[in-house]
Amino acid sequence: MVRLLKLALVLVVVGVLAGVGVVAYYSRDLPDVATLRAYDPPQITRVVDRHGTVIGELYDERRTVIPIERIPRVMVLAMLASEDADFYRHPGVDYLGIARAVGRDLIAGRAAQGASTITQQVVKLLLLSPERTFSRKVRELILAYRVEAELSKDEILHLYLNHINFGQGRYGVQEAAQYYFGKNAENLTLAEASLLAGIPQAPARLNPRRHPEAARRRQLYVLGQLESKREAYWPDLSVEDVAAAREAEVQLVDLPEPGGSAPEVMALAREALRAQVDDAAYRRGGFTVHTSIDLPLQQATRAAVRGGLEAIDARHGYRGPLHAGRGANPTVDGALRLGRTYPGRVVSRDTQGAQLLVDVGGTQVSVALEDTARYNPSGLSAEAFAEEGARVQVSLLQLPSEDDDGPAPARLELGPEAAAVVIDPRTRDVLAVVGGYDDGAGFNRALQAVRQPGSTFKAFVYGLGIQSRRYTPATLVIDAPAVYDQWQPQNFETWRHRGPIRLRDALAGSVNVVAVRVIEELEPSAVAAFAARLGITTELDPSIALALGASGVRPIEMTNAYATFAAGGRWAPTRIVTRIEGPSGDLPLPAAEAPRDVMTPAEAYVLTSMLTSVVESGTAQRARALRRPAAGKTGTSNDACDAWFIGYTPTVVTGVWVGFDDRRPIGRNETGGRAALPIWLEIMRAAHDGPPVDFPMPSGVVSASIDPATGLLAYTGMEGARSEVFLEGTVPTEEARRPEVAAPDAYLLEQFGGNP
Repeated sequence: MVRLLKLALVLVVVGVLAGVGVVAYYSRDLPDVATLRAYDPPQITRVVDRHGTVIGELYDERRTVIPIERIPRVMVLAMLASEDADFYRHPGVDYLGIARAVGRDLIAGRAAQGASTITQQVVKLLLLSPERTFSRKVRELILAYRVEAELSKDEILHLYLNHINFGQGRYGVQEAAQYYFGKNAENLTLAEASLLAGIPQAPARLNPRRHPEAARRRQLYVLGQLESKREAYWPDLSVEDVAAAREAEVQLVDLPEPGGSAPEVMALAREALRAQVDDAAYRRGGFTVHTSIDLPLQQATRAAVRGGLEAIDARHGYRGPLHAGRGANPTVDGALRLGRTYPGRVVSRDTQGAQLLVDVGGTQVSVALEDTARYNPSGLSAEAFAEEGARVQVSLLQLPSEDDDGPAPARLELGPEAAAVVIDPRTRDVLAVVGGYDDGAGFNRALQAVRQPGSTFKAFVYGLGIQSRRYTPATLVIDAPAVYDQWQPQNFETWRHRGPIRLRDALAGSVNVVAVRVIEELEPSAVAAFAARLGITTELDPSIALALGASGVRPIEMTNAYATFAAGGRWAPTRIVTRIEGPSGDLPLPAAEAPRDVMTPAEAYVLTSMLTSVVESGTAQRARALRRPAAGKTGTSNDACDAWFIGYTPTVVTGVWVGFDDRRPIGRNETGGRAALPIWLEIMRAAHDGPPVDFPMPSGVVSASIDPATGLLAYTGMEGARSEVFLEGTVPTEEARRPEVAAPDAYLLEQFGGNP
């Protein structure tokens, strides 16, 4: 007996020493549990519009950390019932739970039940790897004790409830509550909390969206645990509460429609955030990027762009069915590149895969029919959509690879593209920005495309003319054929010449010859400098062709230049990202360029008044359908490769550009007034509510009645006299002659040398 006691004592000592040795061995190089106090896991970065509505999210893990005070007691109880009822009683390791689990595993002949406490799960999630090995388990047990010594129970629970996976890439109770129920965690009911509490055991299998029956069974288990252990653990929880939760019908919130509504804004938000933080902080997230965007207007702008482009597609047949073409196969110079449009020929159609195989200069690429909805509104099959030999235009989504035997993916580019920018002229907040038809991230034509502005540039020519005091809206300029270095400007809108014409009417009718004569007198270099002061940063060719928009510009810069007119002549930089809110406070944004006065309010008003005539009686009369005072200018480049309309009211400025990326003509009879203006009109309708507001007349502007034929002051009682606005000091001093004194054309003969 004594021997047995001695043997037992020896075994105990050996066991203790072995245990101490194991603990000492596996305690080497363990993580410092004190780091848990600086809990800073990956969180969602949200990009919001001017009203705080979420535009989109950036994340590695979709998580929003909230304090334990915001987590309701029903969520805590449901999670304890599901995962660790003894949490507030054990020291980090539940030996009775381990014994029960081992016994059940032996009976089942497999690992049927886990035995990890919430503390152990926190250790596994935040301090160790998830591998299933003996050494990892020992380290987990050691660390669980240390965590309990370092943190309070509530602190441990805070870590756990913010870190665990609730399925569908949602981590933490706040994201789970939002994703499944569309509410904040503090507003969860017991029925909802018990449904969520069941998910972490197997997020893929117990997801209530994908597996509602399995999720319901797990919810009932959680509620059963709550009821059976209520008296021992949570006596304040009533049987009636549990019964009501069991009978309650839990409604999942509908998911939003897939697809980004503002990929252009998301790209700019990412760029702005990356410029302010390092890569680790960017990936960790937890920021809120505030923008100037008005999300409903952004969505309306994209809808208007799509509708306008689809109307052009319908007018010119830029859609299926596509018929076989004749002639030689299209060729491609040089290697294929991303961001370019190439001619191709359909060589085969995969009817099962709904794909077109297209030969592009000897390289085969594939086009998925599901990505061609714009050009296939009737939902034609691949065989019906395109005949073999049909000529198409495509752009590559991925470059061909030698390691990939299949054709590179591409997309059809049958119809033109568009860009639209909406600006508040008072603040220069960009309210909407659309860079193309697609809502996927890519080339943002609104900010990046450099295109010829056509006659929209005439506003700069006439604006400088007004500022120079050499011209007024009533100034007569002769519209007659002229040749400049073997170049003869034509009036493409009318194809005729009108003789002497007032500057206002020349702008309204987009008379090219008059614009050329004005820039010749002002000097093209002066107009280019004026455009630079208005914010045009692209290089402008200081030739007389600049009057007709022969140099490339960016849509956002052109739109903001017009916003300067609407703002009384004061230029300011546009802004989209207005604030970046970080976990520790706001981040500093780069200093913006200082505003500057380019025109006086009076000069800007006179130009605006002239631009209203474009809408009232000129090339943009379709804009009258807005039924409120508006000013603007159409623009069409040579061969109708670019179509523009930039217009504004006192509160909103919108610029629209339409054209092919490869600078093909848009189509026969397409002009700024036909291709771009309808898009502008739909956007502006969405941008306005309330009664119409007129452009306020500032000091320094005077009105006078003039003779429309001569631009001189109207004589008393003159029929057909018109009211005109002038800068102070520029009102005509001579009065038009009465009919009984001289023939109506006498003044014109005198002024223009007998050649009116």
